Amino acid sequence: MSKIYLFRHAQASIGSSNYDVLSPKGEVQATELGKYLCEKKIVFDKIYTGDLRRQQHTAELVSEEYNKSGISIPNPIVLKDLNEHQAPDAMKSELPKMMLTDPYLKDLQVQNESNPKNKHSYMMLGFKYFLHKWVENEISVAGVIPWKEFRINSVNGLNSILKNTEKGETIGVFTSGGTISSMVSEVLKITNEITVADLNFSVRNTSFSSLLFSNNETSLLSFNELPHLEGKMITFV
Repeated sequence: MSKIYLFRHAQASIGSSNYDVLSPKGEVQATELGKYLCEKKIVFDKIYTGDLRRQQHTAELVSEEYNKSGISIPNPIVLKDLNEHQAPDAMKSELPKMMLTDPYLKDLQVQNESNPKNKHSYMMLGFKYFLHKWVENEISVAGVIPWKEFRINSVNGLNSILKNTEKGETIGVFTSGGTISSMVSEVLKITNEITVADLNFSVRNTSFSSLLFSNNETSLLSFNELPHLEGKMITFV
């Protein structure tokens, strides 16, 4: 029986000009993850990442802790199918136009202006509203991979990993929340796309979900574990 760990990347730089960079807190989260894995003496036979910087940097910081501890860890195999969905890119293009006419978004804007301390909450509500419309294909943006294609890609990524996993191997996959949600939903045979998308909002930074793979069958062992962080170090974006 083989075990596959799906790690979400550490906190990225939300609100900055380049989200795809770990925040200072994110760097600490990734380091703590590495320390925890070393303490548990988890030895990986293969490591995979997407080609996003936040995914690769998380894997690099974990690898640094392995090197310090003298535990071998393989160089990562890059799979583009492990990349996150592109809803944020679509939102950057379409949301400003939608806010001029959409009653729900206009109301969120009014609430935000009257209560700026809750800006983050309003931002997440707006993103979730947009995400649902994008998932249901009510919004399409030229040059942005649609949700349906993202789902196909992420499942292909999982299948590629499983195809190359030998009996008894332990695999580490450094990816993103949406990708993990898509893969877990495939294993659980969840077909409601809104449910798949919303699962993303539960996945915490540097959390891990684990799969068991044996006789060409895959099962979910755990979801969204975070034993290495507590208090204000726990983040969702």
